[in-house]
Amino acid sequence: MWLEKGIGEDKRWFYPISAFIIGTAIVVNQLWTMFYPHIQAHFNLETTASIVLAATFSGMGAMIIGPPIAGTILDKYGPKIPFIMSAISMVIGHSLIIKMLSMNDWSKAMYIWYLGSFMVGVGGGFYSGTYTATVGKWFPDKPGTAMGLAVAGTGSAVIIYSPLIGAYIKNHGFSGNIFFIFVIMSIVCLFGLAVPFWKTPPKDWLPAGMKPASKTSSAKAKGAAHDYTLQEAVKDRRFWLLYFCFIFSAFSNMFFLQNVSLIILEGLSKVMDTETILVSVIPGFLSASAIAGLIGRFSWGVITDRLGGPWKTLWIVYLLPAIVMALFYLGYHSVILIFITGLLFYFGSGGEPVIHYAIVPYVFGRKHLGKVMSVLNSFSVGLGIAFGPFVGAYIKDVTGGYFWALVLAVAIRLCGTAFALLGLKMSLQQEGADNTITKTV
Repeated sequence: MWLEKGIGEDKRWFYPISAFIIGTAIVVNQLWTMFYPHIQAHFNLETTASIVLAATFSGMGAMIIGPPIAGTILDKYGPKIPFIMSAISMVIGHSLIIKMLSMNDWSKAMYIWYLGSFMVGVGGGFYSGTYTATVGKWFPDKPGTAMGLAVAGTGSAVIIYSPLIGAYIKNHGFSGNIFFIFVIMSIVCLFGLAVPFWKTPPKDWLPAGMKPASKTSSAKAKGAAHDYTLQEAVKDRRFWLLYFCFIFSAFSNMFFLQNVSLIILEGLSKVMDTETILVSVIPGFLSASAIAGLIGRFSWGVITDRLGGPWKTLWIVYLLPAIVMALFYLGYHSVILIFITGLLFYFGSGGEPVIHYAIVPYVFGRKHLGKVMSVLNSFSVGLGIAFGPFVGAYIKDVTGGYFWALVLAVAIRLCGTAFALLGLKMSLQQEGADNTITKTV
């Protein structure tokens, strides 16, 4: 059957490697923050909240709508159908944004902007809900390393596109041609690389050398000994612990990430001209920070596997960015300090998606991974991504600056750190109990 054709066990590293390539080419949501000042200038707007609101619609599509649908289809039919849905949604979304940029009346154009961003987000949600669960199914033995490589691609688009788009805007102005490129890349990568070659392994498959874990086996350290259904997972307190970890970290991250261009503009506007900031500093910052995020994604995946599981690194990737975020604001009048603190932030936060995606199969198993992972992420990370950017921009418009928005972001992130430390404590207690049982047996 066509849906079951694809790369097999002997070449399973194809999945994280190709996910890296595809993610680099099509996951462009992080570039939105680069576009906000140009859209503001295009429509002669004085405030930013109505522009940044697009991130809410994009986040709803990317994390609340797309992944649960993709996860459900994936568990039953495999990855090909949701990949096709991803390509169609992205083409529609980018095409709508091209249409928006041909308009002059913001009161009408903003609805096209919101709808286009939503459709791009849905396309990204179909993709993320599919590739993460598929990689998780293929790599029960090395979830951190494999997921780190796969997820690294979703933050790497900024490395490639930022300098190119910055140069294009400088020479030709901000136009819909930018989004036409995204249309082409979505079609080529998803229909050319993902749809023909991706599939999920058989339900009871395990990689060579890895034996199924028994109830008393110490192999449980490699992951869950029991495959939880969604109904079972929801009744487990670890599900809700992860829920609060994810939502706090996502809300805080989106406060910062989706407003970072405007935060830099606020900080540097007193020491240099706006044009230099928009065409030189911000694209350079986004490229450099994306490289730091790329290094962070892969590094934290390897570190997680070597330390013995995602609970041992989750709290670190929450705490480090909280500290650096505060330092970023204190030094945001200096280009050098912006780059130093920004790189540290992106390196630390780059580990978040890797550990988030690795910890779900680690706790709840692989058999129903598509549904469990997508539902957990949708209603935690999804809500944070959907509402974090707008809330941050709204606080800025009301207070006249980003100070209180960042204070709230740091406080929320510290709450997530506390929940992650609680999860680590529970995990260590469980490991101790398992070791006791094993010795008894």
